[in-house]
Formats: sequence, C-alpha cells, structure tokens
Amino acid sequence: MFITTGAFNDRGQRGEKIVWEKIKQAFYQRKCLIYWRYPIFPLRGKIRKEADILIVDSELGLVVIEVKSLLIDQIVSIQGHCWTYQNFYTGEGKPYQQAENQLFSLLEYFNQEPSLSNKIPAKVLIALPFITTKQWQTKGFHKLISNPPILFEDHLLSLETTRKIIQQAPGIIVGQKINNYQWNLILNTLSGTPILCKKTIKF
Repeated sequence: MFITTGAFNDRGQRGEKIVWEKIKQAFYQRKCLIYWRYPIFPLRGKIRKEADILIVDSELGLVVIEVKSLLIDQIVSIQGHCWTYQNFYTGEGKPYQQAENQLFSLLEYFNQEPSLSNKIPAKVLIALPFITTKQWQTKGFHKLISNPPILFEDHLLSLETTRKIIQQAPGIIVGQKINNYQWNLILNTLSGTPILCKKTIKF
C-alpha cells in the first residue's frame, strides 16, 4: 500500500516524487506500506517531525529516506553530519542525522510494546535524485568516513539497483525477523489502532 499526504509542487518535491515513484515500483510486489511525508509527533518534546519517505517492510523493517533535491555544485563541503550548501534555501543541513531523529521518534512508539522493543530492523538512507554516483566520487565525498548510504540518480534508473541499495544499507538497529504477530502490531501502531493485551488471570 502506498500513501501520500499531498501534491508534489516545487523542485524539492519533484525530487521527492522521482524517488517516491521509483520506490513504489521497486517495492510493488513486497509485503509493505510506504508513506510520503509521514508525520511523527515525538512522545517527548513538542517538535513535529516528518519523514520524506517511510518504508515499512515485513522483511526490512523500518526504512526512513531523506530526500535532498540538491545539485552537486550546491554541496560545498561535508564535515561529519554537517553538509554546507550554496545557492540553496539554507546554508547547511544534517540530512542523515535528520532522518535518524525521525526514525528514533518513530521507534519510541514501537518500543512501548515489549514484543517490538528493539526488535524491529531499522535503517536510514539519503536520496539525491539529481546527483550521480560519478559526480559524488569526482568531489571525493565517497572517501569520507562519514559518507552515508545514498540512493543516487543513476541508482534510481534501475528498480533492482534501487531495491539492492536499500536492502544493503547498514542497519541502525539490526533487530530480528518479523513474525506475523509483530507485523500486525506494527500496522496497528502506525494506524493508531489500540493494541489489546491479553490479561493473565491468577487464581
């Protein structure tokens, strides 16, 4: 199932649409839910977060993808988590850390359920739909220790490659194989359906 929360308008959202459409095609036959702009309200704190693309897959678990519609010349430097930009709407950003924070806020809800706590595989990627692997390597960014898992423009040309990059991205939480009971709990949590626990009656 694929769920969107609005229309794609500016260039940034056009970049998101490119990634969104390719991921929908790549995951079409998988047991999964995929959201565009999934809203996340942290249990602690007041700042609402929003995942550009959230994949909830019965095998891969949770995958948050942060889409940045940057051109290669707009990235001046990368220092750890911090990316410095030029000719962009902001001077700097932390795309991977941003997606991590979204993921951790989402996991707070799942961790309330003992059957899911720290047991759901979870990972984060950045998607750069207007930058190729070659352009990234020409800049030397691939040599950085802080080089994160990225879906590049050329990756998105192949559905198989798109799936492979997502599947092989390192996990933030390794988790375990998701069983049917856990899968239903995940779906209930995402949809806001109350989780009914069986009570043990002692005599």
